[in-house]
Amino acid sequence: MTTDVVRKRYQFDLAAMQRIAALNYAALQPWLEELDADQPWELSLGPQLRFTVRLMQQAPFTTAIRIQQHRFSQQLPGLKEAQLDVRLYHDARLAEVVACQGVSQLQARYEIPNPQMFHVNEKHQVNLFLRDWIQLIRTHGLQEV
Repeated sequence: MTTDVVRKRYQFDLAAMQRIAALNYAALQPWLEELDADQPWELSLGPQLRFTVRLMQQAPFTTAIRIQQHRFSQQLPGLKEAQLDVRLYHDARLAEVVACQGVSQLQARYEIPNPQMFHVNEKHQVNLFLRDWIQLIRTHGLQEV
């Protein structure tokens, strides 16, 4: 007996994306007061992991920041250092990842398969990843390096 499988096409959920962007904005907003364009903000999460938050650009309605994850030593060989560029839109009160690992202009939906091996919902995934980073930093507390 054979069964035909009908694959449902991925539909971008704008409302879900805006919810995540609003939550990320609310979580990042307090950090903006402490960021200085001349001095990056370095945070340590335990003995092995460090984050750098850098103010990249500030304008009346937007702010761009870069969050980088670093490791202190080679004791975590599988851990890749990651970088997210985030734009905060103050009028809309939203924060969006505009580049991840140097890849910018992420599309809302990708066809599968694709040459870059992106997930069908790559843009949504990197914004969830930002949310996870923010939660990690807030949960474990901030220790300036």
